[in-house]
Amino acid sequence: MLVRLSSESFSEPSSDGPEQFEDRRQAIIKKALGLLSALHKDYCQGLRYPDYRPTTSRAQKLTDALLDLIVIEGIYPCLETGVGVPMERRLKPVLKGDFVARPLGQRREVQLHDQQLMRAIIDCLYPILMSREGLASNVEARMLVDMIAAVGQAAFSPAFPNDKRERYLEMFEGILNRPSSDALPMLTSLLHPSCPDWLRSPLSSRLSLFPLRPNGVRHILNFIAGSTSADEQQPADVQDDRSSGPSMTLDALARATKLLTSVPSTMTAETYFPALAPQLLDLLDDRNIDNKRIASYIIGNGILGKRKIGSPSTVGWKLFAEPLLKTINPPVDQSEVGEKPLRLALDRLSALLQLHPNPGLTKRLVVPVLLPLWGLKCYAINHSRANWADQIHRILVVYMKLSATETQLLLLSDNLVWDGPSRWTFMPGEDGGVEIRQRETDMNHAEELDKLIERIDLRVDHYLRLLQAAAMTDEQLSAVFTHVCKRWLNNSPAPSEHDLMDVGESDSSDPMQLLVDAKLVKRLLEEYKDQISSSLDGVIRLVEPILADYVAGHKQKTDKATTTSSLHHRLRNLVDDDNKGSEEEEHSSETISTALSLLSAILTPNDNPKETDDALLQTIQDSLKYIAQATSSLDSPITTSASNILILLQLRFDVSEHLRSTSTSKAIDTHAGDRQKHRIALTYLSDELAPIRAQGLSTLITLISKSSPVLNIPSTSILLTSLLQDHEEYIYLSAIQAIGILASSHPKTVVQELVEQYSDPREESSLDVRLRVGEALNKTVEHLDQLFVASVATTVSENMIAVASRRGDRSKTLQKRERATRRVEKARKEAEEAWDGEIPEENADNDEHGAINEHIAKVVEGWADTGREEDIRIRTSALSILGTAIQTNIA
Repeated sequence: MLVRLSSESFSEPSSDGPEQFEDRRQAIIKKALGLLSALHKDYCQGLRYPDYRPTTSRAQKLTDALLDLIVIEGIYPCLETGVGVPMERRLKPVLKGDFVARPLGQRREVQLHDQQLMRAIIDCLYPILMSREGLASNVEARMLVDMIAAVGQAAFSPAFPNDKRERYLEMFEGILNRPSSDALPMLTSLLHPSCPDWLRSPLSSRLSLFPLRPNGVRHILNFIAGSTSADEQQPADVQDDRSSGPSMTLDALARATKLLTSVPSTMTAETYFPALAPQLLDLLDDRNIDNKRIASYIIGNGILGKRKIGSPSTVGWKLFAEPLLKTINPPVDQSEVGEKPLRLALDRLSALLQLHPNPGLTKRLVVPVLLPLWGLKCYAINHSRANWADQIHRILVVYMKLSATETQLLLLSDNLVWDGPSRWTFMPGEDGGVEIRQRETDMNHAEELDKLIERIDLRVDHYLRLLQAAAMTDEQLSAVFTHVCKRWLNNSPAPSEHDLMDVGESDSSDPMQLLVDAKLVKRLLEEYKDQISSSLDGVIRLVEPILADYVAGHKQKTDKATTTSSLHHRLRNLVDDDNKGSEEEEHSSETISTALSLLSAILTPNDNPKETDDALLQTIQDSLKYIAQATSSLDSPITTSASNILILLQLRFDVSEHLRSTSTSKAIDTHAGDRQKHRIALTYLSDELAPIRAQGLSTLITLISKSSPVLNIPSTSILLTSLLQDHEEYIYLSAIQAIGILASSHPKTVVQELVEQYSDPREESSLDVRLRVGEALNKTVEHLDQLFVASVATTVSENMIAVASRRGDRSKTLQKRERATRRVEKARKEAEEAWDGEIPEENADNDEHGAINEHIAKVVEGWADTGREEDIRIRTSALSILGTAIQTNIA
């Protein structure tokens, strides 16, 4: 009845003038406010209307009608031009009839009686809204955005009296400070192009501080995810669940990152990011992988990836990186870290490195804690903490593949048995994990020889597995081998990085280190002989002075001169003290034997020799000839080894001469680097970690861009097409880019492969995969530009017409849909039998959202349920590609 009376009352009869109509309008609005206030009061106090319940359908409709009447006939006519949201963007009113609410751009100038009515509405509804009881939920759901607009106008509009603004400013802040997940979309809806400057400024200021509200980051992420197109987001029932992460495209994630990392004008970075950090870390620690992925991107790319706020000593580094590093590698004033904080630091580090590819950040985070991670991994393996060891192994592999240099490889080789600095070491945790404790000063370091050798063997095995998993290049492996040999034979000092890592200096007389070096050299030769042999310059430069010194010493000895001191001081600790009288004479022979053994192991006549290596080998030829000819005064094994090496050298020189004469060595050497890059790229692309796959794809794109002859075009095209199925968006988008580049050089092969995958005549691919292939094909057609002619254009056009038409026969797909339908129907019948009737619906109160979801489901079902014909979505995609093809061809 109220609705009917209000509708009749607002019909402007010809006998009434504007003033009479305005008086009547205000009287009805004030009466509606009084009725609403009485209903709220009576409901809260329970004095009257015992049958009235706001949760019932009839009571809800009555309340909504009152609120719609107040908004449409009370608030909207009083708003200034540009204030509020367009009427069509509000909830559909339950009132029927004609009303006087005007569009944003057609409102009249606000009069004094409008201000008075606006204040009356605010004074009535604000206490109801802030009471959090009675009709507060009705007001919030139906007209919160209108209340924000009304109170904002009263607080900031120049047309309102200044003496009243302070009161309404407090109300404005009170409404915005209420915890509500709908506050963000409401504020953004008020910031449209026609919004006046006096309201835009305070709204923008409050919006910039929105991330700092309780759960503000999650609300922003859900809002941005919900604003993406329908085909790029998850269903609404998934997005509303706090435990589930919002579905965000890479573009939406970049927008969210830019918004969250923009410092408000009223704050500094030093005050803003400490307030924001707890929410981001909470997302990073979430069990849901989508939330972890979003947080890792925001922290890694948006904060730590920016020099101004993410470099060392800046606020971002201190908040997100420094706590991780100090937990894994405690500073001087800290010697104990519990199991839980240590595991939390590893989880956060793992998420930052593995969920989004960022080689620069990977290097910056891992290098300071490389040795602690290595020691922790080995400890976890030795003490059966498999989940700890696996997690750290993945971190190290990501680092090795994306950012590692020879320096870090050598650092690990120098510290294979490292278990912590002098201050602390790893110990069992309280909950079955690992923790860091202060190292006991009276700890007995003595260890049985068998256990010591077993521990060294395990460490060497772990190191080689890490090298194998990281797919090191031949140059890197050769550098590691040369470095270990040099330290073992020549007593080289350890790298200066030890001081930076605070791990103590290596003791050149340590027998355990000598044993580690010997075993590591042996295992490297066993596992990587071919790779080491392909780059001999380091080994030759190492052996050359040893041979020269030995020959010079032997000549002096034959002339009864003083022999040079032994080059192998470390080995004296491996023999008994009783043999000291003869050890100096033996060291020289042992050293030269070892050097000759290394040369013999890495020289084979089947190698593809390099001219630079041959030139270096010639520098040691004279020394080898002297040793081989001095049979009377040298040990027979040494002279025999030297003679054998000379034979191998001669064979190698002959092979080099033959290859140069046939002009083939140059071609082989030219593409050796590309072949190795291609092999590494293929290895990386098969890795389970997304950042490593992205790095492999980047390497492959480099080879494609330079038109490397090592690529097999059909195989590469198939490989790139298969990458379109990758679940990580940044990988399949990069694959689309690579396909376009490859098509520029080989359009016919690439386009034919894409068309076959898109048409899918054998019905092997899913709809999502075909749509991604269609996206790649569309981008490829655009990329080809003037090359899109002749047979290439014909192939695309004919196949797109066939897919877009109704002639497609998808019998297998139809059978799959029918089987799925039967399974769903069977499950429904079983559930009805279990419930002994109709299955109760969840969230039955949310009729509006349920109806929307049901409508969307029916639309999607209609797209797919086309019988034997193609899905409407794939046909639409084909038409889009055909349009692009026509436009490109005629351009």
